[in-house]
Amino acid sequence: MKLLLNTLMAFFCFSFIQAQVNKDSSDIEVRYNFTFIQDTLDSSSALSEPMVLLTNGKQSIYYSENYKAAVDGFGRKLKDAVKKGDIVEPGTLPRSKVRHNVYKDRDHTYISNYLGQNYYTFESPDQMKWEIDHQKTAVIGGYTCHEATISTGGKNFSAWFTYDIPISDGPYKFRGLPGLILQLSETNNYIRFDLISIHKKKVPIEPKKGILISKEQYLSKRKEYMNDPYQGKINNPEYRKIAEENKKKYNNALE
Repeated sequence: MKLLLNTLMAFFCFSFIQAQVNKDSSDIEVRYNFTFIQDTLDSSSALSEPMVLLTNGKQSIYYSENYKAAVDGFGRKLKDAVKKGDIVEPGTLPRSKVRHNVYKDRDHTYISNYLGQNYYTFESPDQMKWEIDHQKTAVIGGYTCHEATISTGGKNFSAWFTYDIPISDGPYKFRGLPGLILQLSETNNYIRFDLISIHKKKVPIEPKKGILISKEQYLSKRKEYMNDPYQGKINNPEYRKIAEENKKKYNNALE
């Protein structure tokens, strides 16, 4: 039921934003496989999900392919149910492990994510100060790439970008290089973005924003949520033990 309500809320949020913004269109669609290890002490906790970057070099939106498919699929089911007067059944909609999305324009990067049932957006204050090593090259997806490194959010990342696609963009919040990022990984390989495909695609770039807060506020709310996911509704020794174990397990975050 909670998944159903969240999906329904997301559907209406998508619909509302589509009616509000002046839509710009993408030039290309880049698909990445996003891999992350939830518990850095347990390699078996690795999860992966296909992610989509729609970009034109000036604006972009980055989101989970599965989450978008679930929202769109539920929207179609909702319309059919309204027409027929039936109850909405989610059925076999795609399951998403990743619910964040990122919207970028020339000057701003907005990161949005759920904490429980609340959906928050914060502007990333991080400056993308890259160091490029033109001596290191690799071929990824048929494109010659060069390596660049960066330290951000307390983590070190290595990216491979190509001059062949002169779009300064990449997965998640990463951009600022003189070409498209095709692969990116955290030094310990706890977080990775690997190219799946690149295609020309003209579709509207539609930001999906939630309650606007600062990054500091978001990190504080995330800590509160990890400490008490049910926000005081449950408070017994067994629940406290589970919450403490979860904090140890889910110790790897992008921010």
